[in-house]
Amino acid sequence: MQKFKFNLVALVGILLLSLIMAGYGPLAESASLRALWPAVVALVVIVVTHQAILGLFFGALAGVMFLTGGQVFGSVVSLTEDHFFPALSGPWHVGAILFTLILGAFALVIEKSGGFETLAHRILAKKNGNPKRRLEGTIAGLGFLCFFDGLANTLLLGRIAQPLADRLRVPRARLAYIVDSTASSVACVAFISTWIATQLSLIEQSIKPYGQVTDSPYVLFFQSIPYNFYCLFTLIFLVFVIARQWNIGPMKQASVRGVEVVPKTKEVTPIRTALLPILILSVAILTLFYTWETVDLWPVTTDKLSTAFSGNAGPYALTVGALIGLLAACVFFPKKKRKALPEAVQSGVASMLMPVLLLILAWTFGSVIAELGTGAWVAAALGNSFPVHYLPVAIFVVGALVSFITGSSWGTMALLMPIAIPSYLDLAVGDVDLLPAAIAAVFSGAVFGDHCSPFSDTTIVAAFACGTTPQEHVMTQLPYALIATVTAVVLGYLPIAHGLHPVFALVAGAVFLGGLTYLATRGRNNH
Repeated sequence: MQKFKFNLVALVGILLLSLIMAGYGPLAESASLRALWPAVVALVVIVVTHQAILGLFFGALAGVMFLTGGQVFGSVVSLTEDHFFPALSGPWHVGAILFTLILGAFALVIEKSGGFETLAHRILAKKNGNPKRRLEGTIAGLGFLCFFDGLANTLLLGRIAQPLADRLRVPRARLAYIVDSTASSVACVAFISTWIATQLSLIEQSIKPYGQVTDSPYVLFFQSIPYNFYCLFTLIFLVFVIARQWNIGPMKQASVRGVEVVPKTKEVTPIRTALLPILILSVAILTLFYTWETVDLWPVTTDKLSTAFSGNAGPYALTVGALIGLLAACVFFPKKKRKALPEAVQSGVASMLMPVLLLILAWTFGSVIAELGTGAWVAAALGNSFPVHYLPVAIFVVGALVSFITGSSWGTMALLMPIAIPSYLDLAVGDVDLLPAAIAAVFSGAVFGDHCSPFSDTTIVAAFACGTTPQEHVMTQLPYALIATVTAVVLGYLPIAHGLHPVFALVAGAVFLGGLTYLATRGRNNH
């Protein structure tokens, strides 16, 4: 109750301050205040309340107050009519909402089927090799396979692996690091996930006013993947850490739970209940992308594929493909568990209602930011003295700080994308070669908070799913995340600023991480 009162007083105070600023002539006419105040309000509200939805709403409302000259009623009407409801229109936005809801149902149906649990037990039944390494490798591998949702990935693998980790005396904090590092990183770079609809819609909204950008949001997303250095280096580093069984700093003191006997499952769920729906989902979306606007389907050529992914099929292919995947998941759902199927579908959809609301408010916030001209102001403030090729590294550092402070990866993307991308395009003056890098820097910075912030929902869910505390999880994962962060800056974003191809930067980073892990564990018995 005390916290609620504090939050309420803070929100009322922020609104009153926004009204005063928007209604007072000298302050209302300040270009810098108009451009930055909505982002400041959003950031402060997220920090105070730990709610990204509230932050985006109050940030958008504060921005509209400047547009209406401090009119209370007029601000509410303008926010609703000019920004909120328009955000619900258009194929990209409607498609993103539908896809997110459907894929939420798909993820929970897959989880409830039990196929992944069977797969994990079968892999671990093998007797060869280090059992701890085999368990950790299995969980990481399943994390790559369960690419369609970050939270579903975390919950599913944490629940499966916790009793197995206790049996093999693997610290739960180490298990949480593996699960958490895999989940968000994979979901962020996967071309089919609950993240992709949000990512594509934010890209589309940010580049829409700029005629020099001719690539579709999906093409820009694919181009950004090699530049998503933090996520990729986190996954690469994870492989080396598991292979060499490296415990860094606080992880060495992570507690090990007593041995528990894992009860044998009486009814083994076939693996196909999980794998076939995922395969059908992926094939359906890719096929729909190719066939939606392609007249001459055969033979398949690079030009046809490029044209297909550059077109407007994205929202339709994602939505229809997700429906096909959900239908397949229901068809392959174990017959003996069929009574639980309707509840799984409903709960899966319901679990995505808050993310969808956050998504809509992200579009609303972006619309307000665009009308205020925040991106153009940032570009003008930086001026010609700031080299545009260093902007991606600056975006990544700012994104990492914002996501750590707020604990919200989606909130960070929603805050930064409508500011960072227009700023880059205005500063670049037609040279959009590093636009994919700027987009990837937003994503990378946002995921850092998912791994390190004590306020992050993914951090908290990973800790509880794996049976440890959020505090222990944050402290033990932080050294690994910081190594990946430094590598992303020094061997990723800085080299590409000087013209290095991202593939060479990835190779250099992988070699460094592999060498560092080897040197740190040299002389130890890792078998």
